[in-house]
Amino acid sequence: MKQCSNFCTALVVLIVLCTAAGQDPTPIPPTSLPVGSATVTEAKGEVVLHGPQGEELSAQRGLVLPAESTIETQKGSLLFELQDGSQVLVKPHSRVVLKDPYQGKGFYLELLIGKVVNRVQKRLGNTPSFKMGTPTAVVTVRGTRFEVEVTRKLRTYVAVYEGVVEVASLVGSAAPVMVRPGFITNIDQGRQPGEPREIGGMGDRSGSDSGRNQEGFGARNSSEKDGQQQRSSPTHDGPDN
Repeated sequence: MKQCSNFCTALVVLIVLCTAAGQDPTPIPPTSLPVGSATVTEAKGEVVLHGPQGEELSAQRGLVLPAESTIETQKGSLLFELQDGSQVLVKPHSRVVLKDPYQGKGFYLELLIGKVVNRVQKRLGNTPSFKMGTPTAVVTVRGTRFEVEVTRKLRTYVAVYEGVVEVASLVGSAAPVMVRPGFITNIDQGRQPGEPREIGGMGDRSGSDSGRNQEGFGARNSSEKDGQQQRSSPTHDGPDN
């Protein structure tokens, strides 16, 4: 009888162990990204990535890019996600530097040349606004969908599709302009941002000061008339496309 009892106990223990072994391990909660870093969501074509110390990184899905990493898209594009869930699509022929928003000018990223499409998560309460810099402007939002392009002549274009975007010059103390959905503004070196204009309201123009046909905000004429730059309507294919 005692032997039967011992056998039954051992059998129960064996069943419990086998059942436990067949179960999935307890999932490990994801670790939060370091401030100023981003995760590569998708990379296509020719993309070159460099870490903070200049080391070359492999452009692959899931790669975590620390602050001060540089993204250079040649004939490719790269989609990445910031720590707060905001998405940035870097279009071809662009150069972007990731930034720590708690350091320096408070930027999340800097666009040196090219174009990015942004979908920024809404900021609630006292959460700091999302800021990005270009060679001529500071762009500030609290949650919206918009595009920013920097041309070879360092002219910055900002087109807004959702929410409101604040665009300010890097020089002077003039008040920033507020760009509403469906409007676009541009700003040159040493200048203040132009009055926002309706997207596509001036028709198509020939020529492009960015030197990239069918890229950016379409064909543009870099000439000015009565202080107003001429431009065509933007083409939008955001991070969700």
